[in-house]
Amino acid sequence: MTDNKTPTVTERLITDVQNLLTVPLSDDLRNMALDCVLDWFGIAIAGANEPLVHKLIAEAQDQGGNPEVTVLWHGVRTSPMFAALINGSAGDALDFADSNFAMRGHTTPSVVGCSLAMAEYTKASGLDFLKAIIAGVESECRVGTLMQPGYLRKGFHPTGTTAPFGCAGAASYLLKLDIPRTAYAMGIVGTQAAGLLASGGTMSKPFHSGKAAMNGLLAAKLARRDFISRPDAIEAPEGFLETHATNRNVPGMEECIGRFLIFGTRFKSHAACQLTHSTIENVLQFRNTDHVKAEDVEHIDVQVPPQFLSVCNIQEPQTGLQGKFSLRVTASMALLGDDTMDIGAYTAERVTRPELVRLRDKVTVTGNPELSGGIGVTTVLLKDGRKLTRSSDAYEPIGSLALQREMVTKKFHALLDPILGKAAADTLRQSILTIDKLDSVGPLLAQSAKAKA
Repeated sequence: MTDNKTPTVTERLITDVQNLLTVPLSDDLRNMALDCVLDWFGIAIAGANEPLVHKLIAEAQDQGGNPEVTVLWHGVRTSPMFAALINGSAGDALDFADSNFAMRGHTTPSVVGCSLAMAEYTKASGLDFLKAIIAGVESECRVGTLMQPGYLRKGFHPTGTTAPFGCAGAASYLLKLDIPRTAYAMGIVGTQAAGLLASGGTMSKPFHSGKAAMNGLLAAKLARRDFISRPDAIEAPEGFLETHATNRNVPGMEECIGRFLIFGTRFKSHAACQLTHSTIENVLQFRNTDHVKAEDVEHIDVQVPPQFLSVCNIQEPQTGLQGKFSLRVTASMALLGDDTMDIGAYTAERVTRPELVRLRDKVTVTGNPELSGGIGVTTVLLKDGRKLTRSSDAYEPIGSLALQREMVTKKFHALLDPILGKAAADTLRQSILTIDKLDSVGPLLAQSAKAKA
């Protein structure tokens, strides 16, 4: 603690998270955390062959470092920091990762990537690996809650700026840091917090998750060496909240004491930017329930919260990656019957084909200041004069852990059966779902390894 007997905001945040993990995990909490891990492994292995991952591996090998930790799927050994960077980036490379409205970014790509590297480095048990992930998600969500209502200042990406606090929390848990050293870790990672919304549709966007993982791990390791930072850097004058956020809501964070915010995590069912999902769901209802066809459409009006426009409003995408950040394209894909859950659906050829371009050019996207959260309202004007409107909220949790497990399992196998084979993917799935019984994360890494030629 600081000399002041009243704990700082950062200390109260850390204390709450640490207290949450002093009791055995409830069945619901365990299953929620396991869904996060299951979803992450499916996405990260499927994303491990993306060009940006190969470039990061090449850079890690060029720079060298102690080969202490394993890069997922590739089996390359490198330093813990580079493993966290690469694994965290792979977990976000397909833009298929989960989100949580409390922090409004991708919740686990960086936290699991960091925790996996640190768990192998510290020889932690599977249970401690799982608890570190919970500690990370709770930390980043509490920092996010400190900013609400309102949120980050214009141009900042929450995955790049808020997720690093989660990674510092996860790494600090695995290093068994006390509250003062964990506060130092939060200060060290806070002074590195960065990430631009303008990076959407480029390799630099998943790099935000990788850097969050890398910076969080580095922050915790430095704090263990008593590397001094401002222990109240989150709330200090000219600290994180003052420079990055539009609000400071300490009472809101304190309302979270004793609560697990991880239950607000939402898993993606479409392989595109989370902010396109409400619109996709609306259009799917037009197609599947109202039986609307592309040739019936005169015009489609898409309304979303204004802040969405700086993230996913690429008007005329030329690549598959850009297509994932285009409300016009993803809406058109959904109406044309493209499988928006299929990562293979997002290619340059698919997003620029004449049929899609004709429909895309009938779509208008506007920001509606009356909308908030993940709500999207979509109206279609048909050539016969009818007007249909649908509304969805992509941030609304699924509400049933059993249904959620079914959905995440289906997604896991859809991603990994073609890569690992159905039997190997099923073995990995079973190991993930019993990770809290394992002595280490070694079996997960071994079962995730690329088959040798």
